[in-house]
Amino acid sequence: MKSLIIFCGILLITGTSEAQFKFLANNSSDQYKAKIFVDKCEGNACGGKATIIVYDKITNREIDTFHSEDLDFGLTESQNAKLGWLELGKYQTPLIFGDFNFDGMEDLAIRNGNNGAYASPSYEIYLSSKENKFVKSGELTKLASENLGMFDFDKKTKQIAIHQKDGCCFDKTINYKFDAKNVLYEESSVIEDSSIADMVTVITQKMVDGKMKRTVQKFKMKDYYNQ
Repeated sequence: MKSLIIFCGILLITGTSEAQFKFLANNSSDQYKAKIFVDKCEGNACGGKATIIVYDKITNREIDTFHSEDLDFGLTESQNAKLGWLELGKYQTPLIFGDFNFDGMEDLAIRNGNNGAYASPSYEIYLSSKENKFVKSGELTKLASENLGMFDFDKKTKQIAIHQKDGCCFDKTINYKFDAKNVLYEESSVIEDSSIADMVTVITQKMVDGKMKRTVQKFKMKDYYNQ
């Protein structure tokens, strides 16, 4: 009976391994590479539950393992996921590496479905630690999951920007920075509202001496968008 249980367990593991599609992400980072195992690939679309194993690019040492409920990404017409290990292009992979909190260490964003505004891509954010492990950031994951896709991050200004939209005529960009204690705060925002006739109302807010300064400007639509 014991032998039968072990044999069935081996069959289950083998079946699970064969059912998964396997990918390599070797060109998305200067420091890391990854192996990706995902449940579903139909046509040019892959997704579903996935496991991601991240390795040091130089030493090949395994760094960390992650899981996604829906690692949604696409393939080109020439790529066939059924042929075994398939290498993904730099901008094709559902992993985004970058220094999101501007501490000099490379962090990781992992695609997790389309839960953002207007069914846009959503990501879970993991920050690199000095122990060569990644720690999930709740506040950055929220920014990357509840707005229009992944946030922008600018190394020069050390600023994170999210984008929001409400219908055809309301767009908002919010810019965040980290303070000296590495606490995220809203540094500025810009609202563009073109819902009234042929006018665009621009509302700008910016943190000045610890207080948010607000300005409102109105432009002719043709003049504003031709600037």
